[in-house]
Amino acid sequence: VKNSPQKATAMHYLIMYDIENNKVRRLVSKYLQQQGCIRIQKSVFMAHTEHPKFLAIYETLKDINSFYENADSIMLVPVNVADVRSMKLIGNNVNIEVLTDPRNTYFF
Repeated sequence: VKNSPQKATAMHYLIMYDIENNKVRRLVSKYLQQQGCIRIQKSVFMAHTEHPKFLAIYETLKDINSFYENADSIMLVPVNVADVRSMKLIGNNVNIEVLTDPRNTYFF
């Protein structure tokens, strides 16, 4: 995000949820991590991916939510690169730098 050019089809987005059922909440959390999303807070993830994968994640979360009677909410919010770069986060275990300032590895 910081210095690399971005594909026009790639996007950043936040996924935020309020899920009452512990089992479902764990399932959603594990699923998002498997999809490469980075946990920012307990119920907030950030991802950078192509639009088709974004739609696949959306459809999966929609299906999970429809399987049982609930009052849960899940939000997927697209954010532009400038917003991600200007994000200021305060607190412990906040690792937004993984997206905004990835480490470089050099081999000699």
